[in-house]
Amino acid sequence: MAKIVGQRGAAGYAPENTLLSFQTAIDIGCDAAELDVRLSKDNKVVVIHDEEVSRVTGCEGFVNEMTLAKLKKLNCPEKQKIPTLQEVVDLCKGKIGLLIELKAPGTPEKVNRIIVKNKIVKDVAVISFNFDLLREIKKLNPKLKAGLLFEECSEEIWKLTEEIPVDFIGPRGDIVTKGIIDRAHKMGKTVYAYNVNDKNAGNELLSLGADEIGTYFPKLFIGF
Repeated sequence: MAKIVGQRGAAGYAPENTLLSFQTAIDIGCDAAELDVRLSKDNKVVVIHDEEVSRVTGCEGFVNEMTLAKLKKLNCPEKQKIPTLQEVVDLCKGKIGLLIELKAPGTPEKVNRIIVKNKIVKDVAVISFNFDLLREIKKLNPKLKAGLLFEECSEEIWKLTEEIPVDFIGPRGDIVTKGIIDRAHKMGKTVYAYNVNDKNAGNELLSLGADEIGTYFPKLFIGF
């Protein structure tokens, strides 16, 4: 049975990448929650998608130029704050799996340290569009499941899945075909289709054999 992953928590129902959003994903019954990580100026792993804070806080500044203390002073909608990865792990451990997207240089070592410290290797996977970051974290911890994200499929993508190596591929939902799914499965890789925010499109992907669906609106696929 395919797994349903709430992207950025459950971003269709709560402010993205906040503790409220991850709690919402837990409450809905998602199999896992996807989140994005970057490093603050003082090298703390924080959960935020953009390299700049304006879209989610209304303030200005780059994440890697702000200390954690300064980032914590910013306000997200619904009285939420930018969480650290450790805060998300504390909330989610034992309740929901995590897909951690590496967004910036320096994240592999710090993220792996948190995963190992919290003994959650079996409950998480790391994903990224950046194959160098994936290669780095797989070298640090070969036991970690890893997935390569992409928006366009090419022979280079298939080559990278073996070279890194990754355990699954993560194509954007609207480019997924039966051919992509079948080829991945023949290689022993599973398929995580992300940005699937339409019920009909999601059901079509499931019928084609997608193993995981990433969505901002998990209620579309979970008993609601």
